[in-house]
Amino acid sequence: MNKILKLKTIALFFAMLSLVNSQAFAESVAQFESNIINKYYKTSLTDRYENDGINQEVATKLANFIESNSQSFEYPFKNLLDKNLLLLNYSPDRKLKFYTVNISAGGSMREFASYVQFKQGKKVITQALNDGGVIKAIRQTQLNNIPTYLISRTYIGSGCVGAYGIQATQIKNAQYKTVSVFKTKTKALNQIDVSYDCNFYPKNIQPFDMDRHYIRVSENLKNIDILLIKPSGALTQNYLRYQKTKDNYQYIGTVK
Repeated sequence: MNKILKLKTIALFFAMLSLVNSQAFAESVAQFESNIINKYYKTSLTDRYENDGINQEVATKLANFIESNSQSFEYPFKNLLDKNLLLLNYSPDRKLKFYTVNISAGGSMREFASYVQFKQGKKVITQALNDGGVIKAIRQTQLNNIPTYLISRTYIGSGCVGAYGIQATQIKNAQYKTVSVFKTKTKALNQIDVSYDCNFYPKNIQPFDMDRHYIRVSENLKNIDILLIKPSGALTQNYLRYQKTKDNYQYIGTVK
């Protein structure tokens, strides 16, 4: 009986210790979040914010923190989101968490730094993404029986021109990698981009929804359509269709 009581006591001790550690961690993340807001939020409301490189400083501090604090994967960073100091996106299966920070340094061109976190067993891996676009949507499908993520981004070159893109990625060998699943007539691509010029935007579509007009993705993810644009920048009514097969998206021709 005494042995059983001792085992229960030990188990209770470790459970309480785990709870204390979890609470301490939550407080440390909350403190990090509070420190970022206290130091940078008021600055972000002034004209000097971008020219002084504050955007990049926030991104660097965030990247260092999430890389060294694996439980940040579970933390919602609601206060940073509310202050527009951070954008978060999750894959539909919630296995990928994307952090995006505005690192623009003045002018109308917008640049963003993104990081992805995912779990491998009990380990959380954080990777920097070499991509300057802002993530708009993440979709998920199966290709060759492997979870495949379709990342939609907007690239802002100036106040009126830029590009919309869709990229295919997977987790391979404990790394987040692009995969060449878009099969054209001559090659395989891991990403498709289409340039935009707001002077040619359709009048009946809100600017926020324009990326979904230039790159159409069917709800069941069977078809991905890329808008055809004239050399002048004028839009057509035609799309290049990529249709899902067992292991890729194969170009099949032009559709309306």
